[in-house]
Amino acid sequence: MPKVSRNKTVPKSSRRRPAVIVDEVTGEEVRVSSVIFGFVMLVAIVVTTAAWMGGSLSQVETRFGSFMDDTARMAGVSVNDVSVIGLEQDPALAADVRAAAMIEPGENMFRADPHLIRRRVEGTRKVLNVRVHRLWPDQIIIIADAAEPVALWHDGEAWTVVDGLGRVIPDARADDHKQLVRLAGRGAPEAAPAFVKALKAQPDVSPGIAIATRVNDRRWDMRLVSGATVRMPEDHDLASAMDRLSTLQVRTALMQRPLETIDLRNKGRVYLDPLNTPDFGAREESARS
Repeated sequence: MPKVSRNKTVPKSSRRRPAVIVDEVTGEEVRVSSVIFGFVMLVAIVVTTAAWMGGSLSQVETRFGSFMDDTARMAGVSVNDVSVIGLEQDPALAADVRAAAMIEPGENMFRADPHLIRRRVEGTRKVLNVRVHRLWPDQIIIIADAAEPVALWHDGEAWTVVDGLGRVIPDARADDHKQLVRLAGRGAPEAAPAFVKALKAQPDVSPGIAIATRVNDRRWDMRLVSGATVRMPEDHDLASAMDRLSTLQVRTALMQRPLETIDLRNKGRVYLDPLNTPDFGAREESARS
């Protein structure tokens, strides 16, 4: 009987090879063991350095950040200029935006996160449509729009002007903005930007609105030029209800009909309350004045 060798030779093709990772960019193979070893060594160096500094990892982070800032300045990629575009007519507001960005010349460009800067500027609630760009190697550009008048609000005593951030503009004269939509009711200024946006999206509806009144700080009643009242749903359904009203206006001229109310608070139905008085024409003329 032939002898069986205990030292069986394993074919080269079946031997287990070390796990590798293929770099998708270069196509080079990186052994997993090497990656793990490198990571462990990096952690060991950081911990050792922290212990040498007194055991504080925060000190390592601070000193490393300062080192990177110094390196960035030496490499010419530090912030040299922070420019604010779009607010040239309001230098004081531009200065507020620049201060809110919290980015000073000399800082590391890599630390100047555009998303963080945008959130800081938006947090002032003084400007709209904020955009932030890094122009390498040394410039930060902040683009913003000043809040413009969007509506007139009757505060119970007089008409005031409301801007695109829902604030009353103290020095603005209502007579200079007669073309703006008119609002009434408590909480109307704060809700005005969303209402005006929904109304502007429906050009077939906006000319027929005489005044919109805020109800319970959650929805609107719109009095039409015809004298009818449109009862709108709560704010989260405002845009869709405005779209339904626009469709009905285009198809049936609903807003010009002799109606007392048009109720859009139910998503699946529209309730119409006919006007029973004969003086419809007089009411329409009164609403226009």
